[in-house]
Amino acid sequence: MQSLVVYATPVMISMLILGFASGLPLYMVFQKLSYWLRDAGIDRSTIGFFYFVTLAYTLKWLWAPVVDRVKIPLLSKRLGTRRAWMVTAIAGTVIALGFVATTDPTGASYRRDDTGMRLAQIEVGEYQVLLDSLATAEADPDRSAGDVIGNVIHPVEAVLDEFGAQVVELPEEEYRRLLSLVREDEHFEALSVFRTLATLLPIAIAALLLAYSGATLDVAIDAWRIESASNDMQATMAAAYSFGYRIAYMTSGLGLAISEWSNWHVSFLVMAAAMAISAGLVFFMKEPKAGVGRRALEGSFGVKVVNAVWQPFKDFFARLGWWIIPVVALISLYRISDFTMGVMASPLYSDLEFDRAVVGGIQAGPGLAATMFGLFVGGVTALRIGMMRALVIGLVITLVTNGAYAWLAATAQPDESWKLLIAIVGDNLAGGFVTTVFIAYLSSLVDPASAATQYAWVSSFYALFAKFLSGFSGVLADAVGWVAFFVITAAWTIPAAILLAVVIRFGPAAARGEHKFAERQTE
Repeated sequence: MQSLVVYATPVMISMLILGFASGLPLYMVFQKLSYWLRDAGIDRSTIGFFYFVTLAYTLKWLWAPVVDRVKIPLLSKRLGTRRAWMVTAIAGTVIALGFVATTDPTGASYRRDDTGMRLAQIEVGEYQVLLDSLATAEADPDRSAGDVIGNVIHPVEAVLDEFGAQVVELPEEEYRRLLSLVREDEHFEALSVFRTLATLLPIAIAALLLAYSGATLDVAIDAWRIESASNDMQATMAAAYSFGYRIAYMTSGLGLAISEWSNWHVSFLVMAAAMAISAGLVFFMKEPKAGVGRRALEGSFGVKVVNAVWQPFKDFFARLGWWIIPVVALISLYRISDFTMGVMASPLYSDLEFDRAVVGGIQAGPGLAATMFGLFVGGVTALRIGMMRALVIGLVITLVTNGAYAWLAATAQPDESWKLLIAIVGDNLAGGFVTTVFIAYLSSLVDPASAATQYAWVSSFYALFAKFLSGFSGVLADAVGWVAFFVITAAWTIPAAILLAVVIRFGPAAARGEHKFAERQTE
């Protein structure tokens, strides 16, 4: 009972809120943005390239020393360095989500007719592609969209827009329904001609701001977590943080359902409001006292730069020696399957014609429960049999659950939600397990005396190769098809398993995460 009471303390409640604020931007740019783009008729290759914006999370170590040492004018004096950076970063996410909500990846123009109906103006060529896709849907006896097809209104002639170009006008609702019928790859490729750089550039800029702000927020939160509790409380702090992160996952799933009930613009605005509330709650949190002295730099500018930037990395290299090479390789490869598979999961749901509300409901309900259970099982497993053995188990279940998506792609029909349930629950269970044991391993490599900068570096670098490769996931999916794509992502656990075996068998204590650091003081 005493172990449960600790989660009701102000610092734990704060950690829960910060976990939510940290997770929501990543889930929105990582999953929901790709779903939105696919629904708008964007081809998979372009969606895959959008994933490059999440490299901000990989490169955050570059500006982590700035977050560690630089004070935000006015805010730092009022809130302290950590909370000031949190509020600033959250403000960036709110602005980015609001900007996304005002954009339209289709590039269509809109006007209202005399009755007040909102009309979409699209090029004649795009309308012809939509009609071709409609004809394909009507000719397929297995399609379940008959009620939608039967309600589509067919405009019969083109009109001139304000620039004198020929366009087709149709009610916005009908335009969205026609887009929802686009399934064949050749139709997506044909639509890509009408999705210009000028149309997608504002969305890319907003996505980059969202990712950059979210990554900066992660740096500030990691520092706050490390400095707000003693070593023996870090495990419970991490648990509260992870739970908040999963609430963000559930909220992003709710955002998906909102996009079905209303539209994507409302969905992104609701998520922006949730982040704004989180920023308000930061004002009621306590700024940690620990580390204030360490952040105060003395000496010349060059000495300050060395102490703030180079010294943490020097200590890390000295501790691991040449074993830093296999350790960094293991860190880079361990979650490559999750990252490369995850960016294409939502487009797969769209292509398989699953109802967005159903997908969002599974993600927010059974999916969330599976993730939380996976987090718990991962922690218990690492405690009972050891962290390194738990890492081995994590690779095995990742292999199996990635393979489940190949099965889903090969066999699922739009009304077979039970198959979707199995795939999502299995993936989330594995994800929760792997998250716990992998974060434990990363944390074991970090010197608590330089935790903010070192943890930012390690947690960024582990995703560098995986996220870069994930940018080409759409190209790979286009080249080999959905089934082969998920088989390949599952097989990427094999090189990680080989490296893990080498570290376990031959690596020193520091490489196995067993180095003994001096006890960190928080007061």
